[in-house]
Amino acid sequence: MATTITNRANLRYTYGAVTETVASNLASTVLDDPLSVTKSSLEAAYRDGEPITYIITVTNGSTATLSNVTITDDLGTYAPSAGVEATPLTYVGPAQLFSDGVFSEELTPVIASDSVTFTIPEIAPDTTATILYKAEPNAYAPVVAGSEITNTASFVPAVGTEPITASHTIPAEEYAAVTIEKEMTPNPITDGAALVNTFTITNTGNTEATDLVLTDAFMMPLSNVVITVNGVTVPSSDYAFAGNTLTLPTPGAQTELTVPAATYTQDPATGAVTSVPGVTTVVVTGTI
Repeated sequence: MATTITNRANLRYTYGAVTETVASNLASTVLDDPLSVTKSSLEAAYRDGEPITYIITVTNGSTATLSNVTITDDLGTYAPSAGVEATPLTYVGPAQLFSDGVFSEELTPVIASDSVTFTIPEIAPDTTATILYKAEPNAYAPVVAGSEITNTASFVPAVGTEPITASHTIPAEEYAAVTIEKEMTPNPITDGAALVNTFTITNTGNTEATDLVLTDAFMMPLSNVVITVNGVTVPSSDYAFAGNTLTLPTPGAQTELTVPAATYTQDPATGAVTSVPGVTTVVVTGTI
């Protein structure tokens, strides 16, 4: 890690019986350590269950070749509650080693429950070694909007020296993930009976989904239509049928179709995170 050195000189002088002092400008220079490590990720944010590609870069600015450089990443272990530790990342690999941007080999790390350790066989002078590897957020990863994971890579350049570390923080992505399922009852149905169309809209993301517009082209015309959203009847002015195609809501309607975010609970004893999707139910009933 580079160190900035700053310095300001003072000058005292006299003329006659008077003594004056003047200060110089503030001068600075950067002292580059011979060894440095940085860490980043290809992704700007993470989602539950989607791998993160981490990048660990070790630069050898010395005149000596480094051999068997061991780097340990702590996989983001944190304390969700007093006395409890949780590790939010699981190593999934592969781990690839690059030397000055050129692929060198695939590494076989030592994997522990809360860390992963890589060994770089050799880093020549004035050379940068880069490790790319994947880790996946697991059941202990916080995923509510505003959450983040911080993990730290470190290595000891020589026996008796202080470890060199680099940390990286990645936030949880704020997103909505919506699916819709339709059911028609009764089945079978007779002509002139009431057909119930139930739409279950689910959001597994951590952010509310808004401005939904539901369309459905029915094969047969419906009469005596009644529509509810989460049990509340929708006024006929807020939806439209063009031919047999339903549009809900229509532009300018008072009814807003939204799906709440999933809710998350973290077990204080284990740190495990469970989620319950947000759900909105639309029921369209009409006579065929």
